[in-house]
Amino acid sequence: MNNHTTMDPRSERMLELLSEGASARVIAKKLGYSEGTMRVYLHNLYRAVGVRNKTEAVIWHLHRTRAALPRPAPLAPIDFTLPAGSGFGDLALAEDLYTALGIMSTFVGPYGHLWEAGLRMKGTPMDEKMAAQRAQARLLWRALLRGDFAYGKLLHDEGHAERVASESATDAAMLTCLLALGGYSAAAGRLVSVLGDKRKGSAALAGREMALMRAVCGAIEGRTESATEPLRALAAEKGRAPAIKQIAMAALFHAYRLRKSRDAARDTADALWAEAEGARQQLEAMGVRPLPRETALPSPAAGKEPSAAPAGKAALVR
Repeated sequence: MNNHTTMDPRSERMLELLSEGASARVIAKKLGYSEGTMRVYLHNLYRAVGVRNKTEAVIWHLHRTRAALPRPAPLAPIDFTLPAGSGFGDLALAEDLYTALGIMSTFVGPYGHLWEAGLRMKGTPMDEKMAAQRAQARLLWRALLRGDFAYGKLLHDEGHAERVASESATDAAMLTCLLALGGYSAAAGRLVSVLGDKRKGSAALAGREMALMRAVCGAIEGRTESATEPLRALAAEKGRAPAIKQIAMAALFHAYRLRKSRDAARDTADALWAEAEGARQQLEAMGVRPLPRETALPSPAAGKEPSAAPAGKAALVR
C-alpha cells in the first residue's frame, strides 16, 4: 500500500463514502455518475493506492487520515501526593468523602453496620422489602459521599423522586441534599414542598428529616456565611438518629466546599471520620469485630503443597 499517494477531490470523496459504508450504486448517485462508470473509477482507485478491494481501501484511508492528524501534546505530570502532615480531611478535599473513608463508610449513614448488628441481636430476619429499602438508601448515601449529585437529578428526571422520598424520610433527606448541592434547587424546592404537604398525618416524614431538607436548601441558596448555620446545628446534634446527623455532616462538607471554605470542610470531614471510628468501637463493644485485628496471607490449601522441583531442574540450579 502506498500511504503517500496524492488524491484528487473525486477520489477523496469516494474514499470518504466507502468509509461510511456506501455501495458503488450509492456513490455513483451521490457523485452523478452511472453505476458502471463508478465501478471503473473504484477499480482505478484501488490500483492507485495498492489495495485489492473495498475493505482494504477503507483501512488504507483510515490509517492515512489518522496519520495526518496532529499528535496531542504530552500531558503535564500531575502530583497526587499530599503535603506532609495531611490528615483525613485533606484527603477528602483532594478526592471525596467516599474515597477517603473507604471501608469506614459502611459504619456511618443509614442502614450501616450498627443497624445490621442490632437487627441480628434482636433476631429479626431481613425480608425482601427491607433489603430493597436498605439497598436504595445505601446507594443514595454513597452518591452523597462521592458528591455524585447527578444521581439525584437522574431519579428526579425519571420520575422516581417522589416515590423514593415518600417511602423513607431518610431517603427523602438524602435525595434533597443531592438535588440542592448539585444546583438543582428548583427540583429540591418542589420535593420539599410536596413532602411538606404530605407530612400532615404521615409518620414517615419526621420533623428532623424535614428540618434537614430545608436546612440544606437554605445553605445553598443563602448568600451569607450564616446560611449554613441550621445545617451545621443538625450536624452537631448528639443523641437521637445518628444517621440524620451523619447525612447532615456529609451535606455540610459539600456546602463548605462549594463556598470555598476549605478549613471548615476539612474539619467537617474529620468529624465524620470520628463518627465512623466511634461506630466501629461501639460494634467491638457489642462483640462484633468488623475489621480484623491481625491479618496474614492465606496458607496453601490442604493437599496442594508446592511439589519439589524435578531432579533434572534441581541439578541445573546447582
